[in-house]
This record gives sequence, C-alpha cells and structure tokens, in this order.
Amino acid sequence: MTRLQNSPEQKVLAFIRENHLISPGEKVVVAVSGGPDSVCLLHILAGLSQELEITLHAAHLNHQLRGAESDADARYVAGLARRLKIPITIESRDVRAYRAKHRLTLEEAAREVRYDFLASVVKKTGAEKAAVGHTANDHIETILMHLLRGSGTKGLRGLLPATQQQIGGFDLKVMRPLLEFSREEIEEYCAAHNLKPRTDSSNLSAEPFRNRVR
Repeated sequence: MTRLQNSPEQKVLAFIRENHLISPGEKVVVAVSGGPDSVCLLHILAGLSQELEITLHAAHLNHQLRGAESDADARYVAGLARRLKIPITIESRDVRAYRAKHRLTLEEAAREVRYDFLASVVKKTGAEKAAVGHTANDHIETILMHLLRGSGTKGLRGLLPATQQQIGGFDLKVMRPLLEFSREEIEEYCAAHNLKPRTDSSNLSAEPFRNRVR
C-alpha cells in the first residue's frame, strides 16, 4: 500500500524508527480502551505491522466503573480487533475495590490496575513490550500536572517515547508511538477511516486531576 509522505502512518513510522521503539520480529501488546487515541494507535500499527515486521496483540481492560458503558466499550474493541484480525485479551478488574484497599485516588487506582493488567498480558503472550496511545496533548498535560504538584524542573520532562517500569517484579517496557500527534490529528484520522471510537463519559468529570488540567 502506497502512503503519502506526510501521512499519519508515515509520521508514526518515522517516529518509531527515530526513537528505536520496535525491532523486527517483536510482538507488541497494544492497550486499547476504545477511545480515539488507542483506536487510532491500533489501526495505524496494524497497517504498519508488515513493514515493521512485528506482530500485534490487543489488550482491553474493563475497569467496572461505568456499568453498561464499560461493557459496550469492551464489545466495540473486540469488534475492532476482529476486523483487523488481531488477537485480543479482554479482562475485567474491580478498580473501586483496589482503590479502597490501597487508599488511592480513583485516578491512581485505575492507572495501577491498568498497568498491572498490561504487564500480565505482555507476560502471557510472550511480547517484548506494550504500546499506549499517549499524545502530544497528554505530554503537555503531564508537564503541567507535575509543575502544579511542585515537582520542579524534573517535571518539565513530561512523557518519553519509551519507558520501563517494575510491575510486580516484572520489567514492563512501554512505548508511545503517537507522542507527536495532537488530539485534533487523532480525531481527524479516526473520522477519515470511519473508526467511530467510544466516548468515555468519565472524561467529562471534573474530579480527576488530569481532567481539571485539561
């Protein structure tokens, strides 16, 4: 398939190669919530998989926070993976119970549970790393959040193209191929490819700190 030089696919491909995010022969677990960012990520990586010589495995976690809406998200992601012919792992976890047990904010609990789930899928599938749909907007929001919380100049670093973190004794490698994309570019891509991602109603709430920063 011929792609325009400045197409979103070429932009992601160039970013991956410049930052050495993927090596030929690797398996990558793609975190897919059903929202625009992760849907765009899965769709683009699926289109680049042959060129990059990689295999993909999608992963979706139902946080059990939004009832029927969360269940509909899972069905949407399962259908998307099926259309793209990508195997998928879908699981449910009780984020509220985890929050109560560890005395965290809901935002913190959801993040910890989500990354624990990603680490488990990476291990089970024998993948080398996970890919998440963080964008340029997330990068800016992260810097602002760090500064507002008083992290000083260290917070200016924001999100990196690739990181590694310990999750229950396991080294989870995470990459962010969409870090140069704006939210507007993501939405334009989804519209152009008729992807119709899900809208998370919790993003409209003012309770999570990141939402207030937005």
